[in-house]
Amino acid sequence: MIKQILLILLGIFFILNGINHFFNTHILEEYAEKRSLFAPKLMLTLSGILLCLGGLALITGYFLVEGIIGLCIFLAIASFSIHKFWTLKKRETIMLEAMHFVKNWAILFELAYIAYTVD
Repeated sequence: MIKQILLILLGIFFILNGINHFFNTHILEEYAEKRSLFAPKLMLTLSGILLCLGGLALITGYFLVEGIIGLCIFLAIASFSIHKFWTLKKRETIMLEAMHFVKNWAILFELAYIAYTVD
């Protein structure tokens, strides 16, 4: 019961982030361009869809492992393409991007554990 509640909450987290990709497209696209992301608008749309579908998989349990794999791929790509703290100069920005990088990997490892313990 607790695991299902936690999966629902985690799914809501990803769905809200996916929806954010669609409602704040201009801001996120600007951010992605600053980080030299290839085709920022397309990547933003694809990642928004992936986040929403992955979140739905966590909430419903349908295609759970596939949804987790998609979310893990997104988190790994976002970590190395957007949160490249090692290329930055300003200390505050380095700290912020390093925090996002580590957060993404913490969530990725959590998702891997969930996939490993699927009933």
